Amino acid sequence: MQRLSKLFLLFFLFFSSLVFSEAIVNIEDLRRDGEKGFYANLSGSLSFSRGNRNRDSFSLQSSFDYNVDNFETLYVLKRSEKKINKNTYDSATLIHVRMNYLFDEDPSLEAFVQYSKNPFRKFNKRELFGLGARFNINEKLKAGVGLMSEDEEDIAAISDNTIRVSSYVHNEFPIAENIIFDISAFLQPSTDSLSDYKATLIGQFEFLVNKSFKISIQYNTYYDSKPPNGAVKKEEGLATIFSYNFN
Repeated sequence: MQRLSKLFLLFFLFFSSLVFSEAIVNIEDLRRDGEKGFYANLSGSLSFSRGNRNRDSFSLQSSFDYNVDNFETLYVLKRSEKKINKNTYDSATLIHVRMNYLFDEDPSLEAFVQYSKNPFRKFNKRELFGLGARFNINEKLKAGVGLMSEDEEDIAAISDNTIRVSSYVHNEFPIAENIIFDISAFLQPSTDSLSDYKATLIGQFEFLVNKSFKISIQYNTYYDSKPPNGAVKKEEGLATIFSYNFN
């Protein structure tokens, strides 16, 4: 079994090294459902090359959970930047705060706020506020549905405010003693028109090196039916993520 785990890890590390892209923050993978106490996680990646073009990129993400009997919180901070010959061609900032109020039985009540900024993907800022229900279907399968307010501003300073349905599902599939495959799907249609929607799919293999350190290989795809002016509707990415838990 350990030999199979090593072969899986070597294969995916080799394959992911062929393509470098930015990982999407997988909120569901960061949550510590049902675990009481304080938890901290740090993850990121660093890449550089020298030659005809000097390329530098970094991504750094930290998350913090504080959970008590009937109240769970999650805080996520992320910053990334990419440069060619010292000229920045991509950068992103994200702040996410989520609170989950637990009852004796499902569902629980959760609320979240998020701020993100990525001018190189044609939006200057995106602010979210949401409220909804979360269902623990079983130990591995989670789902949620609710409403959220979305306030976007593109790089031309054109603003748009939309009320959307916020829905998601997350499931984990153990493959070996130290290998887990998990998948998260998010769908956010507008309440005004079903043709206006955002959808995200994140699938990743997690290789648990020890109790604190893990390596994840993530594939993500994001679709926006009505993106900012000049932006593409669909984006895909493949990334390697190194994570360390401080507890």
